[in-house]
Amino acid sequence: MTEISLIIPAYNENAIIKKTVSELVSFMRAEMPGRSFEIIVIDDGSTDGMADRLAEIAMDNLKVVRHSRNRGRGAGVRTGFDAATGDYVVTLDSDLSYAPNHIPRMLKPLEEGRADIVLASAYHPQGIVRNVPWMRAKLSYYGNKVLSAGVRGQLHTLTCIVRAYRKEVVKSLELVSDGKDLHIEIIQKANLFGFRIAEVPATLDWRDKSRAKRVGKGGAFPLLAMSGTIASHLVYNYVLRPGAMLFVPVSILAISVFLGLLTLFINWILAIGRSIDQGIFFALYEGLRETLLKGSLTLAITGASGVVLLVFVAFYFQSLQSKKQFEELYLLMSRMNEKLKKLEAEKAD
Repeated sequence: MTEISLIIPAYNENAIIKKTVSELVSFMRAEMPGRSFEIIVIDDGSTDGMADRLAEIAMDNLKVVRHSRNRGRGAGVRTGFDAATGDYVVTLDSDLSYAPNHIPRMLKPLEEGRADIVLASAYHPQGIVRNVPWMRAKLSYYGNKVLSAGVRGQLHTLTCIVRAYRKEVVKSLELVSDGKDLHIEIIQKANLFGFRIAEVPATLDWRDKSRAKRVGKGGAFPLLAMSGTIASHLVYNYVLRPGAMLFVPVSILAISVFLGLLTLFINWILAIGRSIDQGIFFALYEGLRETLLKGSLTLAITGASGVVLLVFVAFYFQSLQSKKQFEELYLLMSRMNEKLKKLEAEKAD
């Protein structure tokens, strides 16, 4: 039985894929002797001849699975999960920007029974980032900060492909994302099943200088180029923890309403004091009339803020309800799917 499955989704990596496989094989044989392993390369519809380059590699424990068209990183990872036979499954990037020495470090918490999923975390306080274009590194760092709020700061890096899993995890999760959102989807759904997620500090090093130079020139507006990823991070942060996204606007609106009401109340008290000698009831009425007339702008802002605040609060509770319904439905469907698989297996026997 295979002990470790190493999955590498790749697209148009003809120039480096052979070197990547060779480096992995050398590392596993030298640093993890006696451990049985397989390398699964997912050719995600490459058009640069990568399939021919992979065919040149003579290795019994190399599997190559090809997509007829480019479907995205998430689809590649999911295909790799389906093809994996190892007790432990490790996903890696095709250029090994996270060096192979992360493999045993990620496997250790799994083997010691301390975790079910282990993430390589370059944004961990002890992590390191090298040779990544400054703008891209900052956007990725702060994007992960946003996502971290969705898991209450328990994880520092949620978007990295480099991870290790127990076999039971990858076989039990029903995943649908084809793009990079898969990495966050896995965390979301793993939490529903109660799987334990851990991080190890990691070093992200774009050793391919041409890649750093190419990506660094990704247009005059790198922020615009990554706008889709940023939007995705915000959406998933909201999905993971609706309150994290709504806390700031709700707080601002609540403070605005409080200050507006306080200002109107103080002005009313002062107005009452100016006409109290004409009788208490007259003073109350005249004070209120004067406050509303002179503070019409404050009243309008306070009223509008109050209405928007109520909308946000209602939206928050609706989001919580939708999140709960999704989680319950996902768990129910997953259990039904598991029972169907068991029935099919029994029928086949």
